[in-house]
Amino acid sequence: MWELGPDADEPEWKTVETPFSNDLFEVVSTVAGPYAIGDGGVIVANRGNGWETIVEDGPNVRSNQLRGMDVTDDGRRIWFAGSSGAIGCYDIETRRKFDYSYPKEMTSTWEGLAVSGETGDEKLLVANGSGEILPVTVHGFDVNWGVTSKPNDQGSKVAGLAASPNGYGYAVDTSGNAFKTTEDDGWEGIGIVNAQVKFYDVWAGENERVYVAAGDGRVYRYDDSYQSWTPIRVGEKSLRAFDKYGDQLVALGDAGAFYQRIDGGERWEKRHTPTESVLNDVALGEPDVAVGKSGLVIERPRGAPRDARSSADGDNFDGRGESYDPSDADTEGTDADSSNGAGSESADGTSEAGTGDGSGGSGSVATGDSSGSPSDGSTNESGSDGDSSSSSDA
Repeated sequence: MWELGPDADEPEWKTVETPFSNDLFEVVSTVAGPYAIGDGGVIVANRGNGWETIVEDGPNVRSNQLRGMDVTDDGRRIWFAGSSGAIGCYDIETRRKFDYSYPKEMTSTWEGLAVSGETGDEKLLVANGSGEILPVTVHGFDVNWGVTSKPNDQGSKVAGLAASPNGYGYAVDTSGNAFKTTEDDGWEGIGIVNAQVKFYDVWAGENERVYVAAGDGRVYRYDDSYQSWTPIRVGEKSLRAFDKYGDQLVALGDAGAFYQRIDGGERWEKRHTPTESVLNDVALGEPDVAVGKSGLVIERPRGAPRDARSSADGDNFDGRGESYDPSDADTEGTDADSSNGAGSESADGTSEAGTGDGSGGSGSVATGDSSGSPSDGSTNESGSDGDSSSSSDA
């Protein structure tokens, strides 16, 4: 037998050393690199010089656990939400945090969040533990809170939210139901018939192609053209999250399970990871990143080394922002926080007025036309997928 050396079976993914031990729940790719959120209100990131803690105690400096996060279409602003009504955003380029906690005096725990649109003109969906979803519109840093609604009258917990490139919102709950926003009627049920399994995440792409991650190792694919769902056996472990980069779609979950599929391919392929811990979320970019419990971060390289001050190529953000010009603003100092509503305090201790009005109303994330009515039909498929604010420095 040949001796191939210690690196012969080295995994594609590698565990990264981090200076924090908080459980991490979600991660996104931005123009400056990957950002993640987690227990104790932490926001952590790798902006080119290794992983570091960016915010230690959440949007309102109360260490509320952060559970949901998403990034604007241009990759320049992240939104996050969590327990006790905590919600806020962080501007990637100016490195400032903005606090919008307790909208409409709501102090429930936010479980999920989805963003559609570019920085300064985004729309959000935020879901709480009671199954209510709050639509939000943002202009600059002014926020208008819409009217909450329950897609499922039974009050099941919303497990995942997603916004498609066309602006439609999608939601799945823990009772195996899926919903889609409409232009006029709010939410409508679109299945999934006889799923009888817990859902964890939903991902929405071009042409309203939707994937749902389920607790039985299956992926459920929604085809809007036929308004039907296809169950696909991917693995044996529960799947918790999706992401897509170019034509590559991935899913991950319990016991370090990681599966990958190339658009047009017939099957999902299992890929080795250097952990048997639960992986909570994944963000494909430069590099690809997955996160889990106790500060777990695993990475794999993709293409040329990332420049922390510029976006990846156009494919990474689907034609979003391209570069950062250092002459536009000096962001080399420490991160600063801002707050909206009662005003904020800058890093030098001076006060400035907030901009969030905390009032008004909005529709859902969905915009555009919707035709036909959903079908409850499902077809079976096994193993294949044949779609040829007070603040301090942060």
